[in-house]
Amino acid sequence: MPPSGPRKPPDKLPAYFYRLSPRAQRCYLASDSATNYEFVPDKAVGKAVSELMRVLESGKAAATEQAARKVVAETCRVAGVVPPTIDVREVRPKNARGELHGLFYPANPRKPSGPHIVLWMRTAERHDVVKPRTFVRTLMHELAHYFDYSVLKLEDSFHTRGFFSRESYLMRTTSPRREEPRETEGPAMLRAWLDRHGGDSDR
Repeated sequence: MPPSGPRKPPDKLPAYFYRLSPRAQRCYLASDSATNYEFVPDKAVGKAVSELMRVLESGKAAATEQAARKVVAETCRVAGVVPPTIDVREVRPKNARGELHGLFYPANPRKPSGPHIVLWMRTAERHDVVKPRTFVRTLMHELAHYFDYSVLKLEDSFHTRGFFSRESYLMRTTSPRREEPRETEGPAMLRAWLDRHGGDSDR
């Protein structure tokens, strides 16, 4: 399914772009030019997201994982692709770069495993349950990586400005519309870090 919106060169390319192979550069530019998707999440997706936010606040990992699977299944149904598997874990891992919020593992043809998403639901320091909107944005971030391969048919998934625009598109079209404080962690922090350092990061 091709992306919608005009295709244009990015305003500014990060330094690492010029170290990519010509093939990877073409993939990067294709990602950067796609600002949203042609599919529009329906009410069933929004209902699943609202339920995920409600269940997350209970602090129960198993119930949160089940609710997250419902969101993934409904969103992928609308997108017309097979949903990846998903695993919700408790406390976020932490290293010198900060806390890890989520990961996406593409399908590996050398192993009998399909695409897979891992999310963490508690902060590393105090083990608090993360804010519902931050958790949902992290899920949409990892789904956007999956859609790079399954919907846009890209060979790789880079953190381009187009990528973050598509992530925001998923948030706008799936999350309850209400005024909330500006996000200060998760993918929002990743976007800010990439803007400052001009590099890609692990998925």
